[in-house]
Amino acid sequence: MLAAPQPFSFILFGASGHLAQIKIYPALYILALKKRLPKEFVIVGYARTEMSEGEFRALVADSIKKDIGEVNEKILNDLLEHTFYHQGQYDDVKDYEALNEKLKTWEKGWKDPVRLAYLSIPPTVFPAVTKYLGEGKVYEKGMEFRCIVEKPVGHDMKSFEEIKKELTDCFGVENSYLLDHYLGKEAVRNVYYLRYANPMLERLFKNTLIQHVEITASETMGLEGRAGYFEHTGTLRDMFQSHLLMIASLLTMRFEQDGDGFRKSRMNALEQLYLPPSADLGDIVLQGQYAKGMLKNTEVPGYQQEDNVESGSRTNTFVALKLLSRTSRWQGVPFYLRSGKRLDKKETRISIQFQEPHPVGKGSTPNRLDIILQGEGGMRMHMQTKMGGIEPEYRPLLMEDPLVCVGDCLPEHSQLVLEAIHGLQQWYLDFEEVRIAWKLIDPIQAYLDKPETSLSMYEAGSTGPRGVDDWAKKDGVTWLT
Repeated sequence: MLAAPQPFSFILFGASGHLAQIKIYPALYILALKKRLPKEFVIVGYARTEMSEGEFRALVADSIKKDIGEVNEKILNDLLEHTFYHQGQYDDVKDYEALNEKLKTWEKGWKDPVRLAYLSIPPTVFPAVTKYLGEGKVYEKGMEFRCIVEKPVGHDMKSFEEIKKELTDCFGVENSYLLDHYLGKEAVRNVYYLRYANPMLERLFKNTLIQHVEITASETMGLEGRAGYFEHTGTLRDMFQSHLLMIASLLTMRFEQDGDGFRKSRMNALEQLYLPPSADLGDIVLQGQYAKGMLKNTEVPGYQQEDNVESGSRTNTFVALKLLSRTSRWQGVPFYLRSGKRLDKKETRISIQFQEPHPVGKGSTPNRLDIILQGEGGMRMHMQTKMGGIEPEYRPLLMEDPLVCVGDCLPEHSQLVLEAIHGLQQWYLDFEEVRIAWKLIDPIQAYLDKPETSLSMYEAGSTGPRGVDDWAKKDGVTWLT
């Protein structure tokens, strides 16, 4: 069972923000609830917002209760006693110096403490924060330190390279932790381990047996107050640049258990993904944006009616993308990736359709394996069996089991924070992985950004743009449900 092995100071930049409230504070509470935290630790919220320590602790408590529901008040109160607030500007060294003085007071008498700076802030602010963490002595060479950065790292290749330089110049590669929360999900990690633990599956995963692969991440939510972020990001950058590409990498990478070797193998699999050659990128990618519609019997607004979204915005909220892999076992197998907001259900799923069956009777359908990572998580093998009678007629045979985490189960942010405290980077992104992803995504984004590129509207609560079915059928593919 993984637990924090030493005292630590967790400094959260952007402490009053959306991500902090919906993910990070609940994750820290879960670590406290499961007795994974040491006796000596502090959680320090850093933000520009004027707030007293009492107000900040109330914000943290409210965030946890909203996410968790019923909480253990004793554990929550103990966590809050270790929680402090520091108001400061991101570009004023004096605020960092004042923070360091507080940290030294809290850490007095601790043995081998580790400091973690979690940047839950826009990438445009990274340069100032990384610079002044060093100049304000919050970070000094030789100390145990981790700088955790949420994906997407940058807005494109150019901004990524700038951020990479800032991080590595200030902290070095070894202290830079690039976080994709999907890689903290047990179900997503299991994409790799299902293959590793079941040689039967691995023998089925080859281009001579597989017709195509679908990786779907559908969301029922809209912006949830994140227009400032999403308007400048869109679904391609938000979901494909890391989440979906990482799932594809875990599905196609070679087996490797060693930490550095594992990341290198994952990176190599990512590097093998490429856009099919085509004179028209419209054959490879399709985008859409949700309009008003009905979701769970409730009318919801369209994207352009959301707060802080400009009328006429062309930000995509749905994208479908076709990729291929040069990996020998998967060569020639098309991968169809799709993701969208305000769809009819919340689900993350890999569907692997095998080659068409021999036409030996009525009702024959292709075999298919579904690995459902989010939603009603489970594994389903779609087969078929003969019906009674002398004529060969078939009915579906469904073999399934829920993929419910059993054992040492933690939410993704809890798991990743704990691993960072330990200095474990296997399930964090490598800088080279991020670079490869931007190299793949940038030309697609540039095409989608062109005013003449079609942006298909779709009703909230639907399965996406109507044109996405015809787009897939050009390859003889019908989306699997």
